[in-house]
Amino acid sequence: MTIDQEACPFPLFHSFIEILEKEIANARVLSGQGVILNFRDPSYSSETGGFHPVEISLTGLGRIRYITDFSYVGPANFAELTKELDFDFSMGLFQHLGREFPIHNGRDLFALWQGNFVDYYQMGIYSVSTEES
Repeated sequence: MTIDQEACPFPLFHSFIEILEKEIANARVLSGQGVILNFRDPSYSSETGGFHPVEISLTGLGRIRYITDFSYVGPANFAELTKELDFDFSMGLFQHLGREFPIHNGRDLFALWQGNFVDYYQMGIYSVSTEES
């Protein structure tokens, strides 16, 4: 699957695209099949912290539907994993800690997030799993 850069309202880093295409190829996603990629730091917890889990959904045409970055919120014993950042390109919405904004409000934060994600991936932080969508 080739990532459709034109369908995304924000510039995509070449290194980010390479990661997505590599993981899709590793998962042997069928042509035309949508996929959800899950990137997890196995040691991430509400008690010790770590790197946030990330979920990325793509259509069978290689368009990014959404990118969600999760974090624990609340006291350690009662913390819940919730959406911290959500770039929902299919709906044109950006969410930060439950507040919704037009997608263009998230442009600068998306660039920062994307750079951090690439760095974390290249550091070998994530365990990656996939599911069909």
